[in-house]
Amino acid sequence: MHAILIVPGEAQAVAAAMESGAHALIVDVTEGAPPILPTARKAGAPLLYLRSRTLERDLPAMMAAAPHGIVLTDCESARDVMRLGARLAVEEAMQGLPDGATRILALVGTAKGAFALQHLAGSSDRLAGIAWDAEAVRIEIGARTLRSGDGGWIPPLAQIRSLVRLAAAAAKVAAIDAACPAGGDVLREVEEARRDGLQAKLALDPDQARIVMAFDPDSPDA
Repeated sequence: MHAILIVPGEAQAVAAAMESGAHALIVDVTEGAPPILPTARKAGAPLLYLRSRTLERDLPAMMAAAPHGIVLTDCESARDVMRLGARLAVEEAMQGLPDGATRILALVGTAKGAFALQHLAGSSDRLAGIAWDAEAVRIEIGARTLRSGDGGWIPPLAQIRSLVRLAAAAAKVAAIDAACPAGGDVLREVEEARRDGLQAKLALDPDQARIVMAFDPDSPDA
């Protein structure tokens, strides 16, 4: 299973994450600051996605780093995807990047975004994956916990997770599971993700990423 490691934009953190073995990194860009990325990328290095809470303002500086893709945080409609796709086309032309080279990773973290998932198929050829943020949704709906007494996702979150999987299948892109919270049972969550057909999982630190990548469903210990 692919691990997508979320890291802060500091140079030291990014350099360490580049050696983590993760399939891709989501680098959080500090508000108003250019992203700190390696000038040379080795063959087999993680794909680099950039994320900013002030995307409208930061996108030109982010695109100057020629990332593999941009994270559309709090995606709430197909129009959001199409709008970002149009802006990426403009930035690619302005910065001499190949047309269509920059992908979009849609991250759903609101109830509105969950209800819009069915419309993401066909929204853009740039769409590479659909992920969800369980903690953000939990906070929005006012739930006290992510999981119920039996260890499963509470019903609203389980429903969103299923919709993410179905929407990704309809769009023919990767379905990406939410990150396991600190102190959670990462192995159990990876097993659940593989069982339910998700292709990747967000990770909050290199240790989580290693567990995700090392999981082998055919192993007798799995």
